[in-house]
Amino acid sequence: MKSKGPKDKRTGGFSPAWLVPALFFAALWICGETGLYSDSQQYIAMHIHREPLYSFFLWIFRTALGDGSYLEAVRLLQNIFAAFSVIWLADCLRRAFRGGTFLSLLFCLLLLAPHAATPFFSVTHLVLSNGILSEALGLPLFYLFAAQCLKMIFRAQEEKPVRQQRSAAVSALVLAVLLALTRGQMMTAILLWGVLALALEARRRFLLRAADRKGRNADVRRGCGSFAAVPGVLLCVVLAFGARTLTVRCYNLVFNGYFVNNTFGNVGLLANMLYAADREDGAAIAEEEARWYFELSWDLADAEGANYRYAPGGFRNRAAHLEQYHDELKFHLIEEPWRAVHDETGLTDYIPENLEQERIAAQIIRGIFPKIVFRWLYDYAALSVCGFLRSAAVARPPFGWYALAFYLIFAGLLCRSFWKNPDSRAAWTAAFSLAAAAANVCATSLIIMCLSRYMIYGMPLLYVGFLLLCREKFKIS
Repeated sequence: MKSKGPKDKRTGGFSPAWLVPALFFAALWICGETGLYSDSQQYIAMHIHREPLYSFFLWIFRTALGDGSYLEAVRLLQNIFAAFSVIWLADCLRRAFRGGTFLSLLFCLLLLAPHAATPFFSVTHLVLSNGILSEALGLPLFYLFAAQCLKMIFRAQEEKPVRQQRSAAVSALVLAVLLALTRGQMMTAILLWGVLALALEARRRFLLRAADRKGRNADVRRGCGSFAAVPGVLLCVVLAFGARTLTVRCYNLVFNGYFVNNTFGNVGLLANMLYAADREDGAAIAEEEARWYFELSWDLADAEGANYRYAPGGFRNRAAHLEQYHDELKFHLIEEPWRAVHDETGLTDYIPENLEQERIAAQIIRGIFPKIVFRWLYDYAALSVCGFLRSAAVARPPFGWYALAFYLIFAGLLCRSFWKNPDSRAAWTAAFSLAAAAANVCATSLIIMCLSRYMIYGMPLLYVGFLLLCREKFKIS
């Protein structure tokens, strides 16, 4: 029988570094307690405002174990899943970059950073894996999604059979849909998958054209198969969004009695637009009823100082002022007064009332947006800057310059790496990490604000990418 040769100790098998996440999450479970926060009850109650996957996850345990102890079982499984996701992604990186125990340990520490930092730097002091919040499921799913996306890259570069490339792509897309069912902002994962698949297809065509010029076309084609052509990628993206929408509607039909999407998206978007509006902008709203609701909420916001005109000067001050008032606008200056009016008119059923609020909010947005577009874009840019800051550091004055320096050095190393070797693994990994962080920031800024617990998805990958670029630049083994 043919010998397989000695096993590569640097890229295969168990690594002592895996003990770090295992012990870390064991300690969180043993020493911690179940965290109930302001949003937890909505997930437990399977509220129509919330994406379905985490609520369904809780429902399974509640049905199986009863109301008494199921949250402790949930917390245990969340910690196990979190440890597994860190080890899975770290092992994927270790194998791809042929790293030893020390590099594996660095990967683990970087991936553990959100879990270690959030209790100290978030407003709620959230312990991610112990909390009854969707982030407890969302971050591990994101790590698994990132690992499968990186496998798409690595298998294409290693010229693996198309079947193996397609396997990584399908699993990554399934995880992207699960992410989108866990948190609305993570619908960007589906788009990120599509962009990566198209980039790999562009890489394949570039290699084929280069081989044609050098007369090596036949040899290259044998190792340069395509797991999906451009129309196939676009179709997969459309089907993924369709599957997500259908799943949400079916979930709401079963558990809430209505075949509808989650509500509150338009109201959340209106909160930031109301902040950027002047009262006279309401004249552009075609529907008289919607104009009346706009003026009602605008007058209340003006009385509370929840408007751009009351913000201190400066880009970051404007973002901080909007972050301070976003929830006030959404819950107390839009939702509550509108509900009071609906209650007076006899519309008291909660879900139809929410659907009516979404309809009115959409009419207001359609009317005022052309009037406020530049002020809204200014606010959007300010929120996004804070998001990029929180993806790399803490949103406090001394760290702003650090974050700027970090992104400039990151961009310089990334451009250098691609210039020297367009197929550099470090460069592709870093580019993916930057794209993932940017997608998260831009999606979150669109409808809410970039709090620390929303930015945890991009931060660890950014630093992993930076580490790999530095390792390549300084030729560190």
